[in-house]
Amino acid sequence: MTKNIKEQWRQFAAWVDGIENDEPVVTPEEKRAARPHLPDFVHRVLSEKNELRLYHAFSVVMCLVFTGTLLLTVLFLPTFGGAGNPTENEVMQRYVEKGIEEVGATNLISNIILVYRGFDTFGESCVLFLAATCVMILLRKDEKNTTAYDLAERAEDAEIESEENTTVLRSVVRLLMPVILLFGVYVLLNGHLSPGGGFSGGAILGAGLILFENAFGLEKVRRFMSEHVYHIIKVAALYFYGFTMIYVFFTGANDLYSIIGTGIPGMIFSAGVIMPINVAVGLEVACTMYAFYAFFSKGEL
Repeated sequence: MTKNIKEQWRQFAAWVDGIENDEPVVTPEEKRAARPHLPDFVHRVLSEKNELRLYHAFSVVMCLVFTGTLLLTVLFLPTFGGAGNPTENEVMQRYVEKGIEEVGATNLISNIILVYRGFDTFGESCVLFLAATCVMILLRKDEKNTTAYDLAERAEDAEIESEENTTVLRSVVRLLMPVILLFGVYVLLNGHLSPGGGFSGGAILGAGLILFENAFGLEKVRRFMSEHVYHIIKVAALYFYGFTMIYVFFTGANDLYSIIGTGIPGMIFSAGVIMPINVAVGLEVACTMYAFYAFFSKGEL
């Protein structure tokens, strides 16, 4: 009888403490028996400290070896400004001498990264697409991973943002946004003629979107850059870039005539596929930059 009362009391105490019924109830005697023996405990702590010291020592040694390897590599490089240094190897000489004739862009860097090394640049655009997709998967807040407390907190933050006095910021952004967008489009469309192109132009446009969101809020941006529009732009830009490069690779590898001519070097509509590729890359970069900011700060687009 006494044992039953004690057992019932233990079950009641476990229920109060939040212990499930299927979890075993540990008595004080069992707790004392489970305590580690002092010599064993001291030995385990000392072993962990020794392992930590070995880890630190090994890390320092690996850093020294890596640094020494890099310094040795630098020692065997040609000296800066040496008389016997090769100024141009065969590959670079081909880019410099034949770039304008074969591709049509007066900006030789655009010839290299978008045509001669176009496969590598296309891979970088795919990396941007995958990075934005992974950030969306990990940081997106929806009904499945958002609690009622999170929803209330987000509503409170939105209310605070709407009540903030951003008159000065909004006035400045109204003046700057046309200039930022115009300059971004200029850099984007003139990448084959002057320094710039898809990556730098897209970075300017993405920065403009972030600045606009800071001044006017997420709801204003959603009027023209909703999540649906974002997905369409990113996927369409990457598909266009991919099919364009497939066409360039196929015609170039098989020595076929291309219907997309190089045009007159120095003109805005020249350099074949470089301008449309720059536009696709710029849209990809701008969307990725804005997506990173939106998901890291708001958890949504």
